[in-house]
Amino acid sequence: MKDEITHAIEHMFQTHSIRKVFWHMDEKVADIKYGIRQGDDAIIVGKKVVNMEGPYPLKIGRKTGLIHTCCDIVVMGAQPLFALDSLQVNSLKEAEEIAIDIKKQSDGLGVPILGGNTQFEPGLIPCISFAVIGELVKEPIPDSGAMENDRIIMLGEIMEGEIGERVYRAKTKFETFLDLIKNGVEIHAAKDASRGGWFGNLTEMMVKARLGASITSIPYPRLTRYMGTYLVMIPESEVEKVIKIAVAHKCPFVNVGIVTNDLKIKIGKETVVEKKKMQELIRKMPFKKPY
Repeated sequence: MKDEITHAIEHMFQTHSIRKVFWHMDEKVADIKYGIRQGDDAIIVGKKVVNMEGPYPLKIGRKTGLIHTCCDIVVMGAQPLFALDSLQVNSLKEAEEIAIDIKKQSDGLGVPILGGNTQFEPGLIPCISFAVIGELVKEPIPDSGAMENDRIIMLGEIMEGEIGERVYRAKTKFETFLDLIKNGVEIHAAKDASRGGWFGNLTEMMVKARLGASITSIPYPRLTRYMGTYLVMIPESEVEKVIKIAVAHKCPFVNVGIVTNDLKIKIGKETVVEKKKMQELIRKMPFKKPY
């Protein structure tokens, strides 16, 4: 487990040097709410929420690329509206075959592909990227807003299986989460548990909030496993509301633990990230609270 924790923490900082290059770009956009400096799941300008993912290897992208890109829109508190894709393939025939799978994702999610780009030349490494545009339902939900004594919950099923199963699991999670928002559930923070695994994502949320966590339930034995579920921080008083809505949607719900004012991360009684390490991570994290 120690090696996985080290890997998850290191993963948090992989692209921060690139973010620093673009650090002042936020200042060039009017009405920006979340940009480079927040490093959240998507950017927000006005009421529009935008996310781009990829390039994915074709085998992964044609099965789940659009689904995953929409995940980050919804977890920010927005309804996905439409999408673009960008394909790099070896032939037109290959592009046509992939388009069929992308359309399955698009139709299943109700997020139309309105355009993009297709490039095909022999010798290129085939890959695909997606961009999704959404609109806020109410207020943005940050990944940095956790508060002491918040309950840490995991919402949704692991994103695996064929396209149809992935679409079903994603839609269930999306509809549940958006229902929480529409029904006025108080959500302090939320993040898509994806790259780096759920433990790395949880650690990033705690680092940004400058708080600790006591983990009492491990939702998956591999801490670095891509999950495709949502980590959500809510007050204890909201737990029953969340359970009721999750049950109505038949959406899995796991109570992972609690946010603490003790600047460390514990699994059970064992401290797996010490206070000194958390302080170091906070110093190294290029982050500014949302505008």
